[in-house]
Parts: sequence; C-alpha cells; structure tokens
Amino acid sequence: MPLPTPLRRFLLALLATVLPTVAVAQAPHQPRVAPGPVEPDWVAILEGLYHLDMVDDLLNPVESTPDATPGLFRKAGDGPVTYRPLIALGLETVNRGGFYVPGDEPGGAETVELWSYRFKNTGADLERGENLPPPLLPESRVEFDPGDRPFGLWVANDGLDDGGVFTQPAEVRAVNQRLAPQPYKAMIYPYRDPESGELVTNSYLIGWEYSTNDDFQDVVCRVANVELIPAGDDR
Repeated sequence: MPLPTPLRRFLLALLATVLPTVAVAQAPHQPRVAPGPVEPDWVAILEGLYHLDMVDDLLNPVESTPDATPGLFRKAGDGPVTYRPLIALGLETVNRGGFYVPGDEPGGAETVELWSYRFKNTGADLERGENLPPPLLPESRVEFDPGDRPFGLWVANDGLDDGGVFTQPAEVRAVNQRLAPQPYKAMIYPYRDPESGELVTNSYLIGWEYSTNDDFQDVVCRVANVELIPAGDDR
C-alpha cells in the first residue's frame, strides 16, 4: 500500500539528514540552524510534513538585527485564538507555553500560561503519525482571547529555569540571561495543511529553540486566528 504523500515527503527529507550535514544559515545575519541531535532536522520537518522551505518561507528572517524582526500578533477575527504544540522534540522535563502582552520596555511583559506537557516525540512518531500532538497535562487549554492588543507567544522548560523564550528577541535578551547573546529563538512560518499543502489563512507554524544548539524544533507549535504584525507596526 503506498504511503501517504506527506509521509513519503517526510521520509525522503529524513533520509537526507542521515548524510553528513552542516548548520544552515538563511542570511548573513540569520542565526545558523543546526541539525537535530539524533532527531529529525528542522528542515526535514518543514519540508516533509508542512510543505515549507526553511529559507524561502520564513516570515521573520534576521535582515539586520534580531530586534528588528516581527514577533507580535493581533487577533484576526471572531472567536478565540488557538495556540497549541504539535511536535515535542526538546527536553522531557515539563514544557510550558502561553502568550504575553508586551510592556513599555523589554522585560516588562505580562505572561499568561496556557498549556504544559511532559513528553518527547521520537522520529518514529513523526514517521507513523503517532503521539501527535503531544498529550497535554491537566488544566491545559489551547484557546484564549487577547482582545485587540498586540501580543506575543512564549515557551519554557522547567529543567532550564531561565525565564523561557519569546517571539520577540528583545524580550528574550531582557529576561533570559543564559540566552541573551543569541536571543532569536522562534522561527515563524505560514501554516500549510499537511495533507493538501494549501495555505491556511491567519495561521502560523512556529519552531522554537529554548537552548543554545539552535536546531529550532524543541517545540513546534501552531497559532491560528491571528495576523503577524510587521516589524515597527506593533504599537
């Protein structure tokens, strides 16, 4: 029986990761994306599962400085915003995620936790479509209403206890001393339906990095019913 097209694409991309690989840079100022340590690479996940090119489809590339990249969203329409983890390839200690309202200065954000999980996917999970999305811990929720205010997103891991990472690099630099030297920790893409490959309006895929190896697949999330605000137009 033929494998479904998304699975074939993923396996082909995954096969490429077995070969010698080097870190990939998108642009002169873009942090280099490293291969996953015995895990599916970010480029393979994007191409194989979501029909996305890691370089060409990136919506928040570092063209000058990390702080100049877009990192805030606005609610796009009626109903709640949804924000949920899709793939868990980071640490097995508890992972958390939520949204925040930026303060007047970086470091003054008002954060709200939405969900948490304690789980780690394997390459086999992605190949077979099993344990996706990762199971959430009790009292988690994936819907919220931010009102009309611009807001950002965050993830954190209890094993690091460092303040977490945010869609705005300036917020990472202000809050997370460990990661301040390289504060760009979220790669934002348009979301494509895994089966059809069609773009889904007002929906985005985010690859998160909460450590220093920059493989950008510690937590892979989807956020929907939002618009990414262009840099400089977020107030």
